[in-house]
Amino acid sequence: MTSKDSIDSRDKQIHSDQNDSKGVKYGCIIFCLLSAFMIGVVINIVLTGIRTVEEILPHTDKTPISIPEERGTENEVKEINLRINAFRKNLDSIEPNNSELTLSPKDINILISNNNYLSDLKGAYFFKSISNEGEIKVLCSRKIRKFLPWKDRRYWNGEMGLSLEVLDGRVFLRVKSLKPSNGSVMPSKIVEKWATQDQLDMYKNDESFSNYTKKINSARFENNTLILSTENSNGAK
Repeated sequence: MTSKDSIDSRDKQIHSDQNDSKGVKYGCIIFCLLSAFMIGVVINIVLTGIRTVEEILPHTDKTPISIPEERGTENEVKEINLRINAFRKNLDSIEPNNSELTLSPKDINILISNNNYLSDLKGAYFFKSISNEGEIKVLCSRKIRKFLPWKDRRYWNGEMGLSLEVLDGRVFLRVKSLKPSNGSVMPSKIVEKWATQDQLDMYKNDESFSNYTKKINSARFENNTLILSTENSNGAK
């Protein structure tokens, strides 16, 4: 092999790796509407509207709680990724067909356990259920920033209730409830504030993100699953 051939081969490999990485990332973006976008959500939520350290401490803990992990089998991981890739490829096509992606809490938990792109969620989030009304229950244990330099970090442990709404390419993720595991009750002003704010706002200026989400026109919730669809809610493509 000549030096030029070696360089060309290396360039092709780099380009292929970049495409694979993009595919993984954008494939994840589709279901990260439920997961990866929450990486900073808890940290922000518990600090919104807090005026003093004493106001938030009762709702945090010194140590994290144990979060289950669901690795799944090799075949389960492969089947979930095939589903996501097929849905993503259809979104990428010039004239996409009507297409749907169905994900259960188990599917999302398996993806979190096996995907490097979601490594920050491992040990921090566990999807428990998806109701027919669209409420997503998530068990969470997140380290929050230090309030004072000489104080140890605290953790927000508990259950989050999330609401995902998709309407003609517009996607919204909102917090419906926050229940600390220590039995305390979060101040209503925090929950109310975050119930009206879209947690995906910060990502909507990302052209890559918006290029995908604008092709997802509706979401349904059936039998403990989320179904993302390219069809409008009225059945039109």
